[in-house]
This record gives sequence, structure tokens and C-alpha cells, in this order.
Amino acid sequence: MAQQEAEDLVSLQEAARHMVSLAPYEISEELKPTIDALDLSDNIVELRDQGYTVIRDVAPPEVFDDLREAIHDLAEQVEGPYKGRGASMLLGRHPAVDRVATLPKVLAIAEVSVGRGMRASQFVGSILREGEGQLGLHADANWIPAPFPEHNTVLTFCMPCEGMTDEGGATRVVHGSQSHRRHPMPEELEDIGHVPIEVEKGSVAVWDQAVWHSGGIRSIPGTRTVLHATYQRLYTQPIDDYTYLLNDEEYVKSASKELLGLIGAELFFGTANENRGVDLVKFMKS
Repeated sequence: MAQQEAEDLVSLQEAARHMVSLAPYEISEELKPTIDALDLSDNIVELRDQGYTVIRDVAPPEVFDDLREAIHDLAEQVEGPYKGRGASMLLGRHPAVDRVATLPKVLAIAEVSVGRGMRASQFVGSILREGEGQLGLHADANWIPAPFPEHNTVLTFCMPCEGMTDEGGATRVVHGSQSHRRHPMPEELEDIGHVPIEVEKGSVAVWDQAVWHSGGIRSIPGTRTVLHATYQRLYTQPIDDYTYLLNDEEYVKSASKELLGLIGAELFFGTANENRGVDLVKFMKS
């Protein structure tokens, strides 16, 4: 048994050595068959070169119908002025949210961008109605000093349940602004060329830590219901802490290994004690 464990560690160590040498947006040998099977190569190039991309056909439309219902139901449970307008800390609170968090195309793109062992950071629902919207131009790496790291640390998926159009309040983005690797300067906040990211129902938009983007204004009836799902590189501190879900035995028993990984089940941080060092299996897997 000890010999087998040692051999497993050596194998994991070899794989880990290759992973840490990957250039930004380079695809590992282990992940490449998945990227090819899901036809995501063009998306990875777009994400690298322009800071964002639209991933087509991530899930059937009915999956987004379920997600929309979940966001609206959870938003009605909010107390205070944001009641009915959005909801936070959504992971683990509804199966529809957990389902889209681990969709194959989502996880594959996230691993290429923010690496194996990624963490769930923020899962927030928002509901935009006619006449509402507008969020100032910004980059999502709010707490990271410039220049931002070449290896992306924050990846945001915008999952519109009804699809997303310009008149419907689509997020607007500045092409190629991620190359600055910094936040926009005050003089760059106005009169800058940005375009709407239009997304068909069943597809999602995704952008990196550095691309400049802003919220749109909805000018038509109805709602724009979106799940904003953020994934972070292992060594950065997630905005929200979902590790409390690991104390729920029933939840852990029914959750997928991918979902458990997102909320921190395989973290090696804090695994050492007075009698032994860090958990090397978890260390190498990450």
C-alpha cells in the first residue's frame, strides 16, 4: 500500500510539474481532448486576444429556464431595498445554480483561464427591468494591483437566462482593453468605444480579470435575468466563502466532485498539523 501511494505521488508530481510550466492560455495535454471535443479552441483564442468571448450552446434553453426561476425565487427572499432585484451567495442554495456552475464547457474554459484547482468566488443573480441598468466602466480584478498578472486570476461568466441584447441591457465591453493589464484611468471612463455582448439563450459570455466593461441599460419591457459566476485561481482569496457547505453531510453526499472542488474540498491549505506535513496528494492535485 505504501509503495502504491508513493508511486501515485510521483505520478501526480510529474503532472503538476507540467501544469505549473504552462504559458497563459496554453492548454495542458490532459485537457486538450476535452477542449477539442467541446469545440472550444476558438473561444480560448478570443478570450486570450480580446479579453472576452461568447460560448455557444452551453446548455439547453430549459436549463436556463430553471436558472431564471431559481434566481427570481431567491431574489424574493431578500430583505430590504434589493428584494426582487437580485440575490447573492447562490451556490449550494438551488440545484439549478449548482448545475450550471459545473457545466462541461464552463469548467473547461475556466481551467484554461484560471487553472486547475480553481475556486468558486461569487455567484450572484441580478434582475434588470425596463429603464434600469448602467454600471460604470471597470475591470473585475478590483483588489489586484496593476500591472495585473499575465496568468489570469479572475474569470467571470455572464449567464443570461433569457439571452442578452443591446436594448435588453447587455454588458458592454472595450475590445482589447485587457492588454493594458490595469483599471481604466479617470479620463478613460467617458466617451470610450465599447460594444454590447449579445448572447443567445443557451449560450454565455465570459471575460477575464482585465477587460474593461460596463453595464447596459434595458430599454424594452421584460427582464434580463443573469447569473454572474466568478471563478478564481487557486492562490487568490475568493470573494465569497462557500466552504460552509462542506459541513453539510447531505449536500456533500449528493454533490459532484467538480462542485466539491469549487467550494474547497480538495484544498491543501491548512492540512498540516503537529504530527504530519501538508497533504501532498491534495497539493499535487491542485
